[in-house]
Amino acid sequence: LGVATASSTSDFSRSAWTQASDDSILFPQLDWEKDCIEAASAIKRGKSYFMFYAGAYNNAPQQIGCAISQDGLHWQRLFTQPFLPNGKPGEWNASESGHPHIFADSNGRTYLFFQGNNDNGKSWYLSKVEVVWKAGRPVLKP
Repeated sequence: LGVATASSTSDFSRSAWTQASDDSILFPQLDWEKDCIEAASAIKRGKSYFMFYAGAYNNAPQQIGCAISQDGLHWQRLFTQPFLPNGKPGEWNASESGHPHIFADSNGRTYLFFQGNNDNGKSWYLSKVEVVWKAGRPVLKP
């Protein structure tokens, strides 16, 4: 994953962006992340940024992790296990839970949207789960 910045007063054209880091800001380190981290989506809560990302390639299985940052460049994983794992055999997302997007609605509720399938990518389904915040950390709502 990389980071680029542009002024909020720019036209956001290609020339407005500047690469903010020469290194990857997050790369696979945990066994479940396998060979890839992709499809990151971030949200700001208070003074911290929370990134939800897909670890491993599609159907490897892909699972969702979470990291925290104070500046958007330096990230630390919140958990060593997936924040949202793929499903158990036979469940709709047994092959993957991936490509997350974190979204806060106008009522202050937070949802994690993601795709999944149970047939190694022959079909794709979208779903969402509510995320609640306890002691400043994300937790899946039971």
